[in-house]
Amino acid sequence: RYGRLAEEAAQRRYGLDADHGSWHDARTSDGRPVEVKAAMLNRRDGSEGRFRIFEDYHERLAEERGLYVFVPYRARGRGIQVVDMRSVDAGALRLKFYGAGGHRGSNQVKIHPRRIF
Repeated sequence: RYGRLAEEAAQRRYGLDADHGSWHDARTSDGRPVEVKAAMLNRRDGSEGRFRIFEDYHERLAEERGLYVFVPYRARGRGIQVVDMRSVDAGALRLKFYGAGGHRGSNQVKIHPRRIF
């Protein structure tokens, strides 16, 4: 639920068109793929969320000259309060992936919001 709300906020701010695929969530007006990454800052366990990026999808996004939109937020009832938002070219990110990709079967990296903002 919260991820969808973050996607909708990114679509409004950047004028994106929803276009869900396995490796992206939207497209820019000129057709570039966009993956929206959301991180909850007020998790119940007291920790801050992380932006999770999977290697296979990242490589595809970078090859296609795609973008990430990073959205840190706080849960507010059934909604969210967007704290910040930033668009970054996927190819500009230098990431070190590791195992434990979980359900997507790909290596991953978890990025703390401070690294992006």
